[in-house]
Amino acid sequence: MYTIKDIEFMGENVIDKLKSCGKGVKIYPLAKIAKPQVVELADNCRIGDFVFIFAGEGVKIGEYTDVQPHTTFWGGGLTILGDRVSTGPGTVFLSATYSHAAGLKMVDGLGEGSAKAIGGKLVVGNDVYIGAKSVIMPVTIGEGAVIGAGSFVNKDCEPWGIYVGSPARKIGERPKL
Repeated sequence: MYTIKDIEFMGENVIDKLKSCGKGVKIYPLAKIAKPQVVELADNCRIGDFVFIFAGEGVKIGEYTDVQPHTTFWGGGLTILGDRVSTGPGTVFLSATYSHAAGLKMVDGLGEGSAKAIGGKLVVGNDVYIGAKSVIMPVTIGEGAVIGAGSFVNKDCEPWGIYVGSPARKIGERPKL
């Protein structure tokens, strides 16, 4: 059951709380944005139902970018999606990882000094397609790249490359626009 506070950050109720919001933005009713004050949405982007955005340093989503249902943005870093990006349903963008150094735990809420999150920068260039249920770590995905469904991307991807698998590997190239 949702509280009034939850509803405040869901759907189009969150628009006036965003850092910036362009014209023609569509946020579906069941999308939730935590920390909206660090989220920037450019003109004509679309955020589907059941998208969850927890923005550490920030999330920037470009023009005409389509974020499909059940996509998650998570972590303490910065995530930038370029213009005309399409994310398949269930994509996960992770902008931070935990340090696995001796003595540190990999869970939040244990008190100061118990865990150490390492914020990163996750950048997706313009005209990128990311297939359903892919997991994207703090990397750079070059312009025009295609990421196959179910891929785990833990290394940078070249512009116009086609990547699949876990971990993702380049299997080809697509023609430049």
